[in-house]
Amino acid sequence: MISEEPYRWLEAIRNRREYIEDQMQGGLPVVAINGEPGILYLTTRATTPKIFEIYDHLALGCLGHPADLEKVRQAAIDAAHLEGFTRSQHDVTARRLVNYNLGPALKNAFEQIFAAPLMFRGILCELADQPANDAAWVIDYDGTYQSPRPEEFHRGLIVAGRKRSQQNWEQLKDKKGELLHDWPAMALSALRIAAWIRLLEKSEQHAEWNDTPEMLPDLLKIFPEGLEFSVLDRKLVATSQAYRTPASAELGLGG
Repeated sequence: MISEEPYRWLEAIRNRREYIEDQMQGGLPVVAINGEPGILYLTTRATTPKIFEIYDHLALGCLGHPADLEKVRQAAIDAAHLEGFTRSQHDVTARRLVNYNLGPALKNAFEQIFAAPLMFRGILCELADQPANDAAWVIDYDGTYQSPRPEEFHRGLIVAGRKRSQQNWEQLKDKKGELLHDWPAMALSALRIAAWIRLLEKSEQHAEWNDTPEMLPDLLKIFPEGLEFSVLDRKLVATSQAYRTPASAELGLGG
C-alpha cells in the first residue's frame, strides 16, 4: 500500500490539472505588449476587472475565477508593499514577487489535493526607464512561470483560457516582434492579437495571422462586449502614478 501512494498522488495531480484546464477554457484572453511609451494591457470587458495595479511600476493582467484572481492580486499587493517597506522601493521587482511569493504560493495551492485549487493565469509586468529593461512574467495556476525575451514582449504576450491558444501564439511565425512607438499602434497590435485568439478558439482550427482583420472597425466588431485596457506609462515611471487607465481616444480606439 505504501508503495502505491506516490502513484496515487501523481494520478490525483493529473486529474486536478485536467479539471482546472477544463474549467479555464472559457477564460477571456489578456494581451500585454511593451513599446516606447510603456506597457499596455488589453482584454475583453467582463463583469469583473482582469487588470490590476500591484505597485508603482508593476501591473498584473489575469484570467480565472474572480475569487481566485482577488486572492492572487491581494497576495501580490501585500508582498510588494511589505518588500517596499522593509527594504526599499527599488527592491520591489517582478522577479522577486514571482520567485519568492506568487510562484511558491500557486504551487502549494495546486499540490494540496484535498483543497480547492486556484484557477489563475496571469502576466506580471514591470515598467523600467527603457523598453529593453521592461520585464514580464507569465505565471500559471501550478506555480510555473517564465520570463519571455524582450523581442517576445515587443511582439505581444498572452494568457488564454485554453493553453493551446498560448502555445499556438508562441509558435506563430507570421507575427514578427518590433518595438512600437505610440499607444495607438500598440493598442491596434494588441487588439489584433486578441481578435486572432478569438477567431482561433471560435473555429477550433488553426487561424492564419494574415487572415486576421487589420482595420480598427473590423476588429472592434469582433468584441461587441467592449474592451478593458490599462497602461504603465513610461513618462511617469519615476512616480507612483505610472499605472493608469487611458481614454479610448488616447489609444486610437474611438471616443
